[in-house]
Amino acid sequence: MSPLGQVSLNHPYRRLKIPRNVPLELRPSLGQGWGAFATRRIERGSRILSEKPLFIIRKPHTDITEEHVRMAFQELSPSQQAEVLLLRDNGSMAFPSLNQAFAENSFCITTADPDRPPAYGLFPLHSRFNHSCIPNSKIPVTKGETISIFATRNIDAGEEITFCYESDFECRTRYERHEALRFTCNCMACLPGTPFQQLSDMRRRLIRGLQYLTLGVDINGQRQSSHSSIIVDSELRNAAETFSIPISCRFIYTLLTIFLIEEEGLLDDFLVERLRPGLVATAGLFTLESNCSIARLAMNQGSWLERLLVGFELYGRRDTADHEVILALQKVRLVT
Repeated sequence: MSPLGQVSLNHPYRRLKIPRNVPLELRPSLGQGWGAFATRRIERGSRILSEKPLFIIRKPHTDITEEHVRMAFQELSPSQQAEVLLLRDNGSMAFPSLNQAFAENSFCITTADPDRPPAYGLFPLHSRFNHSCIPNSKIPVTKGETISIFATRNIDAGEEITFCYESDFECRTRYERHEALRFTCNCMACLPGTPFQQLSDMRRRLIRGLQYLTLGVDINGQRQSSHSSIIVDSELRNAAETFSIPISCRFIYTLLTIFLIEEEGLLDDFLVERLRPGLVATAGLFTLESNCSIARLAMNQGSWLERLLVGFELYGRRDTADHEVILALQKVRLVT
């Protein structure tokens, strides 16, 4: 056996406790330290792993100190403490501090009570999944301390299981994603100079613009600055920011967004569940029967491309409900 293979066999991650029914193993991942790999075929929609945190710290991430983590660590059982000490920086060296180990292996825990402070939990197993901008799994936001990762497409035995580390990457170009990650991703959407990567950047920038047109704000919740290139047409940008986009355009923009996300390889069941209600609600805003008929026909198509092609028939059409909808959206904006 080679020295590298011997090191792999003796690696601390080999001693992390993976439940027997969980279809994954930990092993070296080319260029990414260690990763999680499927031990059998995993069907789309299947839960891969559920995990409770070893401990939780209820503070904003930036306020958590070494002392906070040390106090939580001391409350653990000896076996749990040993598990924390197995964690490695990118699968290689031990972390120089408990706080750094926590920062690199924690997930935000969403609580049902908005008045409670943010909480972060240490998840040794979920932290072993590497990032991809075109992942094959997702960790959906849930109310509770346990988090789970689900397959968003079929995963073959031996394939690495990945998820996207950021929630808005479908709107960011390769350069913007790598700036946020602070490391280089080598997924298909990040390999420079390839036709797919070039198309990917265009698709994701267009998705960002379409979201601006429908929401009136950028992905950070703010209106774009004067030097931003998201929406360069000042009249169109003003229409978005004043919620003056007609219903027909809102319907088309949403369909086009979903289609582009699908083309990018990012449309999973969780996204459809999140986006479909808004699309259905927009279709229900039409009052002219001719517009209602086209919207119904679009929604009854079998694919997102077919829905989009039918939906384009609404382009340029006004509706008697446009003014009422614009006023309602403007009032909501004032309240929030």
